[in-house]
Amino acid sequence: MTYFLLIFNIIMMSIGQLFFKQSAIFSDHHPELNIALKYILNPWFYGAISFFAISTFAWVKILTQMKISVAYPILSISYILTAIGAYYIFQERLTVVNMVGIFLIMAGVSLISIK
Repeated sequence: MTYFLLIFNIIMMSIGQLFFKQSAIFSDHHPELNIALKYILNPWFYGAISFFAISTFAWVKILTQMKISVAYPILSISYILTAIGAYYIFQERLTVVNMVGIFLIMAGVSLISIK
Protein backbone atom coordinates (compact mmCIF):
# COMPACT_ATOMS: atom_id res chain seq x y z
CA MET A 1 0.00 0.00 0.00
CA THR A 2 2.82 2.42 0.82
CA TYR A 3 4.46 1.95 -2.56
CA PHE A 4 1.11 2.44 -4.29
CA LEU A 5 0.72 5.72 -2.41
CA LEU A 6 4.26 6.69 -3.39
CA ILE A 7 3.51 6.01 -7.07
CA PHE A 8 0.30 8.04 -6.73
CA ASN A 9 2.30 10.89 -5.18
CA ILE A 10 4.87 10.80 -8.00
CA ILE A 11 2.11 10.97 -10.61
CA MET A 12 0.36 13.86 -8.84
CA MET A 13 3.63 15.82 -8.61
CA SER A 14 4.40 15.24 -12.28
CA ILE A 15 0.94 16.32 -13.39
CA GLY A 16 1.24 19.37 -11.13
CA GLN A 17 4.53 20.36 -12.79
CA LEU A 18 2.97 20.02 -16.25
CA PHE A 19 0.07 22.19 -15.11
CA PHE A 20 2.57 24.79 -13.84
CA LYS A 21 4.17 24.80 -17.30
CA GLN A 22 0.76 25.32 -18.90
CA SER A 23 0.12 28.05 -16.33
CA ALA A 24 3.33 29.78 -17.46
CA ILE A 25 2.21 29.55 -21.08
CA PHE A 26 -1.15 31.08 -20.13
CA SER A 27 0.64 33.95 -18.37
CA ASP A 28 2.95 34.49 -21.33
CA HIS A 29 -0.04 34.68 -23.70
CA HIS A 30 -1.71 37.38 -21.58
CA PRO A 31 0.83 40.22 -21.32
CA GLU A 32 -2.03 42.70 -20.89
CA LEU A 33 -2.77 41.30 -17.42
CA ASN A 34 -0.90 42.49 -14.36
CA ILE A 35 0.96 39.90 -12.30
CA ALA A 36 -1.90 39.34 -9.84
CA LEU A 37 -4.48 38.78 -12.58
CA LYS A 38 -2.15 36.38 -14.37
CA TYR A 39 -2.60 34.08 -11.37
CA ILE A 40 -6.19 34.91 -10.40
CA LEU A 41 -7.53 34.27 -13.92
CA ASN A 42 -5.29 31.30 -14.65
CA PRO A 43 -7.17 27.98 -14.37
CA TRP A 44 -3.94 26.01 -14.95
CA PHE A 45 -2.42 27.59 -11.85
CA TYR A 46 -5.33 26.40 -9.70
CA GLY A 47 -5.00 22.93 -11.19
CA ALA A 48 -1.27 22.84 -10.44
CA ILE A 49 -1.82 23.91 -6.84
CA SER A 50 -4.55 21.29 -6.46
CA PHE A 51 -2.30 18.48 -7.68
CA PHE A 52 0.47 19.64 -5.38
CA ALA A 53 -1.92 19.83 -2.42
CA ILE A 54 -3.04 16.25 -3.05
CA SER A 55 0.56 15.11 -3.35
CA THR A 56 1.45 16.88 -0.10
CA PHE A 57 -1.23 15.00 1.84
CA ALA A 58 -0.07 11.73 0.27
CA TRP A 59 3.55 12.58 1.12
CA VAL A 60 2.78 13.09 4.80
CA LYS A 61 1.02 9.71 4.89
CA ILE A 62 3.96 8.07 3.09
CA LEU A 63 6.39 9.44 5.68
CA THR A 64 4.41 7.81 8.47
CA GLN A 65 5.08 4.43 6.85
CA MET A 66 8.47 4.73 5.16
CA LYS A 67 11.92 6.11 5.89
CA ILE A 68 12.50 9.48 4.23
CA SER A 69 15.96 8.27 3.20
CA VAL A 70 14.22 5.71 0.98
CA ALA A 71 11.07 7.59 -0.04
CA TYR A 72 12.65 10.89 -1.08
CA PRO A 73 15.10 9.49 -3.63
CA ILE A 74 12.29 7.39 -5.16
CA LEU A 75 10.34 10.63 -5.52
CA SER A 76 12.91 11.66 -8.15
CA ILE A 77 11.04 9.40 -10.57
CA SER A 78 8.74 12.40 -10.95
CA TYR A 79 11.58 14.11 -12.88
CA ILE A 80 11.43 11.31 -15.42
CA LEU A 81 7.65 11.42 -15.80
CA THR A 82 7.69 15.20 -16.07
CA ALA A 83 10.36 15.14 -18.79
CA ILE A 84 8.41 12.53 -20.75
CA GLY A 85 5.19 14.50 -20.29
CA ALA A 86 6.89 17.70 -21.47
CA TYR A 87 8.14 15.84 -24.54
CA TYR A 88 4.65 14.66 -25.52
CA ILE A 89 2.54 17.61 -24.36
CA PHE A 90 4.80 20.60 -25.04
CA GLN A 91 7.03 19.07 -27.73
CA GLU A 92 10.12 19.78 -25.63
CA ARG A 93 13.24 18.00 -26.82
CA LEU A 94 14.78 15.09 -24.99
CA THR A 95 18.47 15.25 -25.79
CA VAL A 96 21.07 12.56 -25.26
CA VAL A 97 22.16 14.38 -22.12
CA ASN A 98 18.54 14.32 -20.86
CA MET A 99 18.29 10.60 -21.60
CA VAL A 100 21.58 9.86 -19.80
CA GLY A 101 20.35 11.87 -16.80
CA ILE A 102 17.08 9.93 -16.77
CA PHE A 103 19.02 6.66 -16.92
CA LEU A 104 21.21 7.78 -13.99
CA ILE A 105 18.14 8.69 -11.94
CA MET A 106 16.64 5.27 -12.66
CA ALA A 107 19.92 3.57 -11.69
CA GLY A 108 20.12 5.57 -8.46
CA VAL A 109 16.52 4.76 -7.53
CA SER A 110 17.21 1.08 -8.21
CA LEU A 111 20.27 1.14 -5.92
CA ILE A 112 18.41 2.88 -3.11
CA SER A 113 15.50 0.44 -3.38
CA ILE A 114 17.76 -2.56 -2.79
CA LYS A 115 17.25 -3.83 0.73
